[in-house]
Amino acid sequence: MERTAAWPPGGWSLRTKISVVLLLPVVVALTLAGTRIQGELDQASRLSAVRDQLPVVQGVADLGDLVDQEMVATAAASPGTTPTAEIDAVDSKVTAVQRDADFAHLPAETGRALNTALGRLSGLRTANAGGDPVGTTAGYRDIVYALADIVPSIIEGAGNTDLNGTADTARALVQLRTTLAVQEALLRSIRPGSADQAVLAAAAQASAEESVIRGQVQRTLNPAQLSRFTAATTSATDRRALLQSSLATERRAELSGLLLPIATESAGLGDLVTETFAILTDTITTQTEDSRSAALRDAALVMGALLAALAVALLMARSLLSPMRRLHAAALSAAHEQLPETIERVHRGEEVSWQSVEPVGIKTGEEIGQLAHAFDDMHRQAVRLAGEQAELRKQVSEMFMTLARRSQSMVELQLTVLEGLESQERDPQRLDELFRLDHLATRLRRNGENLQVLAGGTPARRDTGPVSMVELLRGATSEVKDYRRVSLVNVPNGAVRSEAAADVVHILAELLENATRFSPPEEKVYLTADRGSDGGLLVEVVDNGLGMTPEDLDAANQRLGASDTVSPETARRMGLFVVGRLAARHGVTVRLRPTMTVAGRTGVTASVHLPGELIIADGTPARTPVAVAAVNGHSYSAPPPPPPQPPARTPIFERVVSNWFSEHTPDDQAEQAPAARNWVTPSDEARRAAERAVQQPATAVLSPAGLPTRRPGAQLAPGAAQPRRGGAAKPADFRDPAAVRNNLSRHYNGLRAARLRTANEERS
Repeated sequence: MERTAAWPPGGWSLRTKISVVLLLPVVVALTLAGTRIQGELDQASRLSAVRDQLPVVQGVADLGDLVDQEMVATAAASPGTTPTAEIDAVDSKVTAVQRDADFAHLPAETGRALNTALGRLSGLRTANAGGDPVGTTAGYRDIVYALADIVPSIIEGAGNTDLNGTADTARALVQLRTTLAVQEALLRSIRPGSADQAVLAAAAQASAEESVIRGQVQRTLNPAQLSRFTAATTSATDRRALLQSSLATERRAELSGLLLPIATESAGLGDLVTETFAILTDTITTQTEDSRSAALRDAALVMGALLAALAVALLMARSLLSPMRRLHAAALSAAHEQLPETIERVHRGEEVSWQSVEPVGIKTGEEIGQLAHAFDDMHRQAVRLAGEQAELRKQVSEMFMTLARRSQSMVELQLTVLEGLESQERDPQRLDELFRLDHLATRLRRNGENLQVLAGGTPARRDTGPVSMVELLRGATSEVKDYRRVSLVNVPNGAVRSEAAADVVHILAELLENATRFSPPEEKVYLTADRGSDGGLLVEVVDNGLGMTPEDLDAANQRLGASDTVSPETARRMGLFVVGRLAARHGVTVRLRPTMTVAGRTGVTASVHLPGELIIADGTPARTPVAVAAVNGHSYSAPPPPPPQPPARTPIFERVVSNWFSEHTPDDQAEQAPAARNWVTPSDEARRAAERAVQQPATAVLSPAGLPTRRPGAQLAPGAAQPRRGGAAKPADFRDPAAVRNNLSRHYNGLRAARLRTANEERS
C-alpha cells in the first residue's frame, strides 16, 4: 500500500481531516483551560503554604506583645533586679515560634530575618545591665519592629493584594502598640524626684511616632474597625501635647497620670491586633479552600464541557463519516466488482436490467445524501449503457455474421462453379487460370471465416473425421497467397482430431500469411512440426523477415493471450485476434519469439502447441485420463476404451483437391459402361501385384543348416524398387503445386477422353 505524504493535507484521508478539525479546538481549549486551572492550583498552593505559616505569624504577634511587656517590666524594675517572669514568658514563646518556623519552611530571607531578631534579644538583655532606659527601650522597639516586618513578608507569598493590605495593617498595629509600650516604659523609668531630659525627649518622640503610625492605620481600617480604633486612641493627642510641653515647663508631675490612658489604649490596640490577625488567618484559610474548590470546579467544568463537546462532535462526525464510508465502499464495490461483473455478464449474453442495481441506501437530504443519489443514478446509467452497448454490439455481430454467411455461401457457390469449369477444361493454360481463381476463392473464404470469428461466431465446419498431420500442414499451405515460398521441413506421423483440425489449419494459414507478407519475396518460409514430450504437437513457422522489436513481440503475445478482448488494434491486426480466439477454443498455445537466421538476420518464429488430447498418434488416440472408482476404501482405475475411428475423407482433403481429383459419382453414365469398368491400365496391374505380394508371402527356402534363406527383392511390390542411378543424389524438395496440378489435370483429361471414346464406340 502506497504511503501518503504527511504534508500537504491533500493526501490525508477524510477521517484524518475531520480528526484534525475536531482535535485542534480541543487542544486550544485544553491549553487555555489548563493554564487557568494551573493558575488556580498555583494560587491554592501558595495560599496553602501561607496558611501553613500562619502559626509563625500569630506567634510573632504574641511574641511582640510579650517583648513589649518585658520592656516595660525591665524599665520599671529597681536597679539590680531582673523581671524573670516576663523573660521566661518571652523565651518560651521564642522556642514555640522557632519550632513553628522550622515546620512551616519559611522563605530563606524571612527565616534569616526572624533568627536575627531573636538573636538580638539575648544581646539586648546583656546590654541592659548599664541601666540606660532610652537605649533599652530603643533596642526592644527595634526587635518588635523587626518581628512585625515578618508578618507582611510571609503574607505576600500568597500573591494577593488584599491580604497584603491586611498584613500591613497588622504590622502597623503591632508597631503602634510597641510605641505605646515604649512610652510607658520610659515614663515608668522616671524615678521620683528626678526627671531625665533624655527620657522625656524619647517619650515625646515615641508619641510623635505613634501619631504617624496612627494616621497610617486609619487609612486601612474599615468603618467598624475605624470607630473602635478612634475610641481606643482618644487620649493620644492629649498625651502627645503633655509630653511635648513637659520638656519646657514644669508639668512633669502630671506625667504619672499618663500611665492609665496608655494602658487603656494599649489594651484597645491589643484587641484590634488580635482581631486583625484573626481576620488575616480566616481570610487566608478561606481563600485557600476557595482556590482549591475553584480549581477543582473549573477542572470538572472544563472536562465536562470537553466531554460533552466531544460527544456532540463525535456524533456529528459519525453522521458524516458513516454515510461517506458507505458511499466510499459502494463506489469501490461498483468500480471493482459490480460493474466488471455486469460487463462480464453482458459479454456472456445474459440479460441485465438497470433497475436491478441496488442503491447505496443513504436517504439523508444533505450534500452526502445528494451525492449518494447522484452516484446511484450514475451506476444505473452505466449498467443501462453497458446493456445498450452489448445489445448494439450483438446486433452488429449478428449483422457481420449474416454478411459473412452470405459471403461464405457465395464463395462456396463460386468454388462449386470453378470446380465444374476445371473438370471440363482441356486447355492447360486456361486450367491454370481457373486454379488461380480457385486458390483466390479459398483465401476469400478464409477471410469470411475471419469475419465470423471477429463477430464472435464460429465458422461452419463439417465433421469428417481426423486429419493427418501432412494433410493439415499442406492444407494450411494451400490457403496462403505465396504458397510456393512455404517449405515443409518435417512432418510427424499421427492425426489431429476433427473438432480442432479446421481451426488449426486456419491458425497456421494466418501465421504463414503473416510470415510471407513480412519477409523478402525471395526468402523461404519454413513450416516444421514435431511431437512433444507431453504427447502434443509443436508446429513452428519460421521466417527470415524484418523481425520485431521486443516491445512489439510482447504486445503481440499479449494480444494472442487476450483472445476475448476487442480493442482498436483488432481491426488493424485481425489475424492475431483470430488466431488468439481460435487457439483459446481448443487450448492451443501460440507464441512469437525472435529467431536468428544463418545469415545473421533476425526473423520471427511462431510456435503453435497443440495439447495431447487433440492428437491421435499413429492412428491411436493420446492417453486420456483414467476413471478412478473407490470401492471399500480402495481406488481402482481403468482406461475407457477409445471408440473406433472409421476412415473418412477430411475437410482439408475436400478443400485442397478439386473435382478432378475426386472419384466420380455413380450417375456418370460413361463410368457405368462395361468397357469402362473392365478397362485397366498398367498402374492397375501394379496395384494388384502389390496386393498379391502382401497377401501371399513367399515360401521360405531352408538352407542345409535348417535356416530360412532370403532372396533380395522377394518382398518388394512391383515398381517399388527403382533402378539406381549414377552420380550424387540431389537434395529432395517439394514440387511446385502448380506443376503437380497441371500434370494431374492432363492425366485426368487423357483418361476421361479415352473412357468417353470407348463408351461411344460400344454404343455404336
